This record gives sequence, structure tokens and C-alpha cells, in this order.
Amino acid sequence: MPGKGLNSMKLTKWLTIVLYFGMIFCLSLQPLPEVSAQSLEHTNVDSAELTEIVRGWLHPADEDSSQNNQPIENVEKVVYLTFDDGPDPVWTIQILRLLERYQAKATFYMIGYNVVSHPEVVREIARRGQTIGVHGFNHYDLSAAGYSYFYAEVHDTEMAITDAMQGNPELVKQLGHCMRPPYGRKSALLSTNAEAMGYEVSMWNIDTKDWTGLEPEVILSHLRDALEPDKVILMHDGGLDRENTVEALELILHELLMQGYNALPYCTQNGQAIKSS
Repeated sequence: MPGKGLNSMKLTKWLTIVLYFGMIFCLSLQPLPEVSAQSLEHTNVDSAELTEIVRGWLHPADEDSSQNNQPIENVEKVVYLTFDDGPDPVWTIQILRLLERYQAKATFYMIGYNVVSHPEVVREIARRGQTIGVHGFNHYDLSAAGYSYFYAEVHDTEMAITDAMQGNPELVKQLGHCMRPPYGRKSALLSTNAEAMGYEVSMWNIDTKDWTGLEPEVILSHLRDALEPDKVILMHDGGLDRENTVEALELILHELLMQGYNALPYCTQNGQAIKSS
């Protein structure tokens, strides 16, 4: 009967308790041997183990406890911030400060002639652990460019960035072999040319429209409406007055933080986080 089995279990537990304390009482009547620190350490461990055994008898785990204690799978929420058209000595520096404040990472796709004009900003980007990609030397449409012209635009930008690093290997490793087509104009020819140079083509799937001069709150709205894990976010740190971009970035970084997102660099020395199709 259920009641009889339950009483038997209780009796077994109490007998176990009596035996346990009886053993302790008997041991206390024996003369104590000379105790060393080492032997005491072993005694403590054995007593602790015995205590745990008895505790387990007294409080058996529920059948479902193993399921209840399973770790909850933590799916990391990641997005990729990217900035085009820099570097700029005013706006890029402000963006770097915001990224550092929110412990966010980004990739900066640079125009070659801006690199030549502001090499100190290139170094600052790399020093702060942000990564760098190529956006063409003159920001010309390269979707229909032959290989020679494409090569010159990409290679000259890469060399300008490398020269700006002044031979510092720790800074140079922040440059990845990724290129973002000017104006976002991609073609099969451009992809073929990029592949021939060992470059991946970096596109995006959230355009914040910051380049149109929208108010910061509207820029945030564009992001919020499309925000999902693994999205690549397009913003700009050069070319025009980017005050609204800077203000919007702070709103965006706060939004990402509140929603539990991490902002990581899209392009590194190891290539793109998401491979182009």
C-alpha cells in the first residue's frame, strides 16, 4: 500500500541518521592520534563527503530536477555597424567616442583621397580596435569598370590605408580585404573583379537613410523597423555634415543595448562575418 511504503522510507531515513551520529559518538571515545595538517585536510574532505551522502538520503532530488537545472541556451543577438565615405576629422572622431562609450565595434569603409588627407584619423580608428575596409579611391561607380580601373581604385586605397598605419603591424591588422561598392552599385563584373583581387564585396540590408539629412529620430525609426539579428547597418561618417548621423548613432546604440544586441565589426582580417552570395 502507498502509506506503508512511505512509512518504510521514513523509518529507513531515521535509522540512517541514528547510525551516522552513533558512528561519530564512537569515534569520539577513541584516543586521538597525532594530527598533521595533511591528515586533517583529508579528514575534512571525508567528513564533507559523508555529510553530502546523508543529505542526499534525507533530501532526494525530484525526478524532474535535472530538467529544471538545464542551462538556458543563450542565442547571441548580433548586428554589424558600418560607416562609409570617411575618414573625417570631425565626424569620425565623434563616432569613435560613441562606439567606445557603448563598447560597440564597427567597420569603416574608406575613400582613398580622404585617407590621404586624414591619415591620423585612420590610425585612431585602428588604435580603438575598429576595423577598416575599402570604398574606392575617388568614390566612382565601379559596377561597369574594367579590371585595370577597378584594380587601381581598390589597390590605391589599400596602399593609402597601409601607409597611414606607418608600418605598425598592430594597426595594419585592422584592415580587412573587403570593399563596399560606391553608391551600393554591385554587378557580376564588379564581383568578378573583387574576387580576382582577393576581396569580398560588402553590402548592407538596413539603410538608415542618414545620407538624406533626416532627423535623428527618423533615422532611428528606419533602423527599429528593420532590426533583426545579423543585419548589416549602413551609416556615413564623411562626405557631408554628419551631425544628425552622430546624434542618431547615440539613439541607435542605446536602442541596441536595450534590446540586448552586440555590435560587431562586419569585416576583419579573417574576412566578412557574413559571406557574400
